[in-house]
Amino acid sequence: MAVGPTTLPRSTVTTPQAPHVPHVPRVIPELGRLPAARWRPAEAAAARALTLTPVGAGVHLGTGTAGQPVTLPAPSPEGAGLGVLGESLFGRLFALRLLGVGARVTAATRVPDKWRGLTLAAGDRLTVGDGVGRWPERPPSAPSAGDGPQALVCDLRRPPSASLAEGPWRTVVHVARNPPRRSAFWAAVRTVVVLDGQYAEVAERLLGAGAGAFVAALRGGEIAVFRDGRAETVRLDLSPGENALLTPGRRQRAATA
Repeated sequence: MAVGPTTLPRSTVTTPQAPHVPHVPRVIPELGRLPAARWRPAEAAAARALTLTPVGAGVHLGTGTAGQPVTLPAPSPEGAGLGVLGESLFGRLFALRLLGVGARVTAATRVPDKWRGLTLAAGDRLTVGDGVGRWPERPPSAPSAGDGPQALVCDLRRPPSASLAEGPWRTVVHVARNPPRRSAFWAAVRTVVVLDGQYAEVAERLLGAGAGAFVAALRGGEIAVFRDGRAETVRLDLSPGENALLTPGRRQRAATA
């Protein structure tokens, strides 16, 4: 039996109507009728003293034991001094991350040749020398204003002057394996980062017996952060790109091996 072509039934497409929304006339207030506001001197002074600091803003350091990101509050409107117990490599890491958040960095280092890769990447935002000189050469200012925040990263044996970290948008970092005793800079810093358990004895001398025991308990890949009377265990986050910039000689040796 032959089967003819199938004819589909016709369908009618209807467009749903939008629900009725009543018209609401726009009412523009007459500015001349608004009440005048007068600021009393006490209120103006309180407004000037108000400072808003974003929570968690600053330089990313690593991951805490609960999986939360850990940051260091730098650059900041109040200025910051940071002490780091470790090798000069970590001074370059902090410099790289300060550059990443908009700071202009000066490095006072005993190993300027190891900063070569970072210097090529940073251009004129990084100055490398063998001394502190007359830092800061540019006036520190907020990000995207003027020359922006100014940072000094020093791995010389002698710490920078503690007064250099005083003032808005200044960050001063001193990296040392064994800071000198009675250092004014280390006595004034509010944040200390310890990069290995081998620095437990130095941490105890600087921060007390409890800090020494805390550092001695660090496992491989963990660092300690002491600030505001608290101690945190942090796993340092280091990307392959950062590693390549910070250790250019190691990368070249691997390529030729």
